[in-house]
Amino acid sequence: MIVAAGLGTRLLPLTRELPKPGLPVGNRPLAWFALDHLRRSGVHEFVVNTHHLAPELQRELEREQPADVSLRFIHEPEILGTGGGLRNAWSPDDGEDFLVMNGKLLFAPDIARALIVHRETEAIATMVLRPLPSNESFGAVEIDHAGRVRRLLGEPHDPGVPLRRMMFTGVHILSARAHRDLPTNGCVIRDAYRHWIDRGEIVTGVLDDAPWRDLGVTIRHYLDGNLSLLDSPWPGMNRGDQHGLVDPSAEISARAVVSRSIIGPHAYIAPNVRVERSVVWPHARVTSDLINGVITTRGQRA
Repeated sequence: MIVAAGLGTRLLPLTRELPKPGLPVGNRPLAWFALDHLRRSGVHEFVVNTHHLAPELQRELEREQPADVSLRFIHEPEILGTGGGLRNAWSPDDGEDFLVMNGKLLFAPDIARALIVHRETEAIATMVLRPLPSNESFGAVEIDHAGRVRRLLGEPHDPGVPLRRMMFTGVHILSARAHRDLPTNGCVIRDAYRHWIDRGEIVTGVLDDAPWRDLGVTIRHYLDGNLSLLDSPWPGMNRGDQHGLVDPSAEISARAVVSRSIIGPHAYIAPNVRVERSVVWPHARVTSDLINGVITTRGQRA
């Protein structure tokens, strides 16, 4: 499952035009990166939950859909939360494990390793984790020496064993038996994981040190995630050239100067315009300078 049903309020005004998982990143929709990594990891059947600007997200993802991938979209007229959305999208009748990844990430974890650990530990759920940044305190996932999750959100107060504080990456694996405990509307952490830990179920944490970016936090995070692809291209993507990553269909006038930027399909850069370290969306027209961190769409700048 690609989790994609948020409102995207932290990325306004961009999300007035496209939903957050559909925002262009390296000239691909943001949720494509999760889909692409999971496909390369052996996943070929996907369900995507939608809410805000659902038709636009479906259009953007289907445009990039590989031939060997099946995509099914589940619309939520009212947002069901991370737990309710998961329950609504998942039918565990075949008994298979269910892999979930947030659609706002640039992250390529070792899925095969996580699945092996999940099955070896017979966990009801396995969370892919990374070290908790030193300036973070809320939302810690605390594991014991064997990698078992013993405390979430500060509870239980005294688990009785030494713990390491980690951060949830937004990628997890659920066993089929987990489905019955998911809320119809609510948070998967507070309304499912917390109960599993309290009643002694095995919840496993797998550490993964692959580079991780959440592009949905602020507009700056979204911009930096785009520009990061110029130095560390996604597998199979073009690194770009001295201009940056420029779609072949973009029109850059002869006297325009473009450097270290992302220029989308059918965009237009007028003569005598400078574009530096900025992101130009598909079909946008740029007639004045974009210097050091500007995002321009067909109708606005941010």
